[in-house]
Amino acid sequence: MTDMLHIKNVISYLLLTGLAVLYTLFLEAPGGSYLIIALVSAAVISVAVCIYTRYVLTAKIEINTDILNRGDTVKADLILDKTGILPSSFIEAELFSSYHFSAAQPQKLRTAVFGRDKLFFSCGYKAEFFGKGKIGVSTITVTDYLGLISFHVNIPKAIAEIKIYPDIPEVDRREGLARSLTDAAAFDDSEETTQSVFAINGTPGYEHRKYEPGDSLKLINWKISAKRGELFVRRPEGSSGAEQTFILDKACSVNPETLDARREEQLVVEGMLALMMQFAKTELPCSLAVRFGSDWEKFPVVTPTDVSDIRYRLTDFVFSEDAVGRLPASAEGHCAVFTARCDAQIAGFVSGYEDRAAAAPKTEIHSENIWTIVRDEEDIRFEK
Repeated sequence: MTDMLHIKNVISYLLLTGLAVLYTLFLEAPGGSYLIIALVSAAVISVAVCIYTRYVLTAKIEINTDILNRGDTVKADLILDKTGILPSSFIEAELFSSYHFSAAQPQKLRTAVFGRDKLFFSCGYKAEFFGKGKIGVSTITVTDYLGLISFHVNIPKAIAEIKIYPDIPEVDRREGLARSLTDAAAFDDSEETTQSVFAINGTPGYEHRKYEPGDSLKLINWKISAKRGELFVRRPEGSSGAEQTFILDKACSVNPETLDARREEQLVVEGMLALMMQFAKTELPCSLAVRFGSDWEKFPVVTPTDVSDIRYRLTDFVFSEDAVGRLPASAEGHCAVFTARCDAQIAGFVSGYEDRAAAAPKTEIHSENIWTIVRDEEDIRFEK
């Protein structure tokens, strides 16, 4: 499109110059020669300033933060500067952003820089997806005043990188999967009560807290509850319950590179974080197994701060089209797999096991152990 415009401008300029020549030759008009000189001089000056601008122009991107929560807005400033006192040719600049952002306004600018002035162009971006987002200069084109020629200017390092935290939504502990997992972690039927931790004085080492909706009835201490007139549940000192392991599957959603696939992958991560935070708040043992590169890493979760640290770490996590190594070889016990691609492999891992479950944004495989992650406004739900 730009090349066609230049061709039209060149043709128009040549026709105008030709008319000036014909005007001078056939009408013998004395002003014709001045017109020819003016046209040629204008073209020479226009092209010379364009070439000059190409070599003296610099650009950079400045942002007001390098870390964002998903849903926040960041302002990016494009700063155009040049050396020398001569005015620049027309400058066309276009910004770009990775899929993590949506732009609040057009990202194109057409202007000129006069003297030693700097030109600032600001654009707002809303963080839509977690991960490492990028904002930068896509292209800068310098065009002469007559539109005869243009040059693309190479601007190195005119890209800013921003880490975007995934959200940690609320999850109703009383609903399906959340209640099932927290009950399993808080009370393991496979363990005998004789394995409980004992305090120094020889009595069972339990602390107590007030009953919350969704707590297992098995944990209620009826004797203390009767004395105090309200329900209290046991909170073991140490981990007599079964630790819950959350596994984050690295395999990407089907039809990758689409925004729908990105939303599904984001729902997987945020649904997992919501449950992990629920575990941390109720002081139940859990951990996260995740593969950033080729090796699996395991993160223990004890407090909400641990979940926040994992949230930051997950800004480096990228779903992959490589479906190899989706589950850790040592996976055993209470496991919950969070996946964007709930296929036969995942179904085979969880089906037939009472202590395993899988959660995904959508699945065509129906099983008692597979749940669908749904986000309703600010809350996460898990449905069958």
